Amino acid sequence: MAVGPATWSALVEGRRLAHSAIVTLAIGLFVVDSFMLAAVLPSVVEEIGGAAFYAWCAMLYTITATLGTACGGLLAARSGMRRTALLGVLLLFAGNVGAAVAPTMAILLVVRAVQGFGGGLLVAQAYGMASAFYPDALRARVLTMISVAHGLAALVGPIVGGGFAAIGWWRGAFWAAVPLLVVLAALVWRFLPARDAEGAVASLPLLRLMLVGGAVLCVAASGQVTSPLVRLLAVVGAVILAKGGLLLDARAAARLFPSRPLALTDAVGAGLWIALLFNVTTAHAGVFMPLVVQVLHGVSPLWAGYFQSVLALSWTTLAVVSAGFDRRRAQRAILAGSFLILCGVAGQALLVVDGPLLLLAASVATTGAGMGLCFAHISSWTMSSARPGEAAVTASSIPTMQSFGRAFGAATAGLVANAAGLASGVSPAAVASAATWVYGLGVVPPLAILALSLRLVWLHREVMSSPPVGARSASVRGRAEGPTEERP
Repeated sequence: MAVGPATWSALVEGRRLAHSAIVTLAIGLFVVDSFMLAAVLPSVVEEIGGAAFYAWCAMLYTITATLGTACGGLLAARSGMRRTALLGVLLLFAGNVGAAVAPTMAILLVVRAVQGFGGGLLVAQAYGMASAFYPDALRARVLTMISVAHGLAALVGPIVGGGFAAIGWWRGAFWAAVPLLVVLAALVWRFLPARDAEGAVASLPLLRLMLVGGAVLCVAASGQVTSPLVRLLAVVGAVILAKGGLLLDARAAARLFPSRPLALTDAVGAGLWIALLFNVTTAHAGVFMPLVVQVLHGVSPLWAGYFQSVLALSWTTLAVVSAGFDRRRAQRAILAGSFLILCGVAGQALLVVDGPLLLLAASVATTGAGMGLCFAHISSWTMSSARPGEAAVTASSIPTMQSFGRAFGAATAGLVANAAGLASGVSPAAVASAATWVYGLGVVPPLAILALSLRLVWLHREVMSSPPVGARSASVRGRAEGPTEERP
């Protein structure tokens, strides 16, 4: 089917309407499951107990979701996107039903792990669909659609959880997703192609998944301890395990990640580094902001939650505005967005303790605006630069790196905050000291993002000026020359 003009309406023309619905539901259901838990968990503990494992519900979900995104591309390449997406829906369905009827905290923890893995598979397929079923001219728009779905779901999740908790039926928060999962399964079955696997179905690379999972577990566990030394050892252990997993993956025939995923000599490596550092930045900027504005600026808990939404709203707004940019304007957006991120985080560092609250909110909004301006284009360029045969794993590696970044950002922010005095309590002096150090050091990732964005633009120019060779160059050439035919 020929591709029409690169407009928003093109996302809902023909079969793309169903594809866009699948992508939106996959992202939305995963994110709602992530964010509604905090609202219902006090009611859960009150009914079934298990307060000692309060943090493990979210932690296990994060760990298994990272594993799901990590192996989602490999499973799609081997078994087909339809089968992999249906597996993700089935696991998410089983996890929601299991959580809704869980009689004990132990069972809830098990089904939350199942939920996370299924959700991770769905997120990987959503990014894979953005790479496989939308031409380059539309890719920035579909990635913006993913950002909008994520932002809206992040706002809806706490409302859903809080609403069911308020009426005394927390289990209903998990039941509510079941009808939508049935709809998603039907759409996947009907509209994703039943292609033969590209090769024999490979067994899961258990050792590599264990190393990746161990790395995320170390990071997540570091947030549950108070000793700075133990936290530091956990973060170092996470780096070692992640590096070991990547080294083994590089030697494997069926990879979880693209070739040389963190090499700065090509656009894929630069793009994946930026994806990781984006979420390190958001975790650094967001993890302590509610506490800071309540303790140091006298904001109520309710308004502190709304304060956090400023970044998501500005991200979504600028993502929509910049989605239709052509290649030249996209280059400018990547550089301008990276600079805005740096300015926003620097502003937060200067204002977080003593600055006017309005200017602090403006700095948070500037950070989100910069991210919205450039992230869809960075992701699109990363997908377009995938090596032949690595489109699926390249696409699924973007959310995997985001998960790693979110975990590492929260862990390192906690490490810095505790070392700065927060471990002794949440007095104004302790919070001010912690905020000064966390937000001061938080400027480092945006500096790296700006440098990597300059590198990415330079590499992209080199690719665009080179003679087209093979499938990778054909993909880049298609974007430069205009509309191409949609892939089946």
